[in-house]
Amino acid sequence: MSRTYSRRYRQPSPPSPVQNLAWWKSPLILGSIIAGIGIIGSTLWIEYTTQRVIHIRADDSSDSAEKYSLERQQHCRASIQQYKPGDIAITTAFADRPINTQNISIFNSLSVLGQCNNSQRPIKNQQPGTSLILLLEDVNRLIKKERDRHNSNPVVVTITLQDTEPVANQPQPDDQQLQELVHQITAHQGTIMFMVEDPNLSSQLQTILSNETYAEICSFTDISNCVNKAFEVARKL
Repeated sequence: MSRTYSRRYRQPSPPSPVQNLAWWKSPLILGSIIAGIGIIGSTLWIEYTTQRVIHIRADDSSDSAEKYSLERQQHCRASIQQYKPGDIAITTAFADRPINTQNISIFNSLSVLGQCNNSQRPIKNQQPGTSLILLLEDVNRLIKKERDRHNSNPVVVTITLQDTEPVANQPQPDDQQLQELVHQITAHQGTIMFMVEDPNLSSQLQTILSNETYAEICSFTDISNCVNKAFEVARKL
């Protein structure tokens, strides 16, 4: 009886351990790694083959444009979203005169972290008026300075402009002079975008600059799209 019992109720042998495949032999893991490398590689390729630009961002900071702080911040944020490592970012505020507030090379997003949060105007009128002519003269000076440094990258200029007003002791705004100053910018691998609040000034600028392929005028309500378009055009020049 004991021998029969022993044969009938013998404990089964434990199953053989399952051999785990090495990770490099797993098609799923290998496929995921290869796909990840491909995505990172293509992203880096696009990042480092994109044409670098010199960006001059100018904001109307005159007394008459004081209430448009949100538009200036929107201009700043839209610009930062377009920056790539190797770009040059120059910022200017203008009223009766322009002042340059920043000139930096972009290394990464930390280069411009938090700069759009300040709503204070960096410049205030010393005398009434807003001079677009003095601003454009300064823009051309900045471009020449970069060219003298052997920086031949395309230039993108984006300007928020509430209105232009005559400034005491300065020459009256001249349409031909304005057109010539804009042409100097576009002739040096540049594109320029005016984002204008006043509809009459917008119409006037469109007439003056009608022959300039790389100069455009848009409204305050479309700042982000205007900035995006300006960068897209400049990176293809």
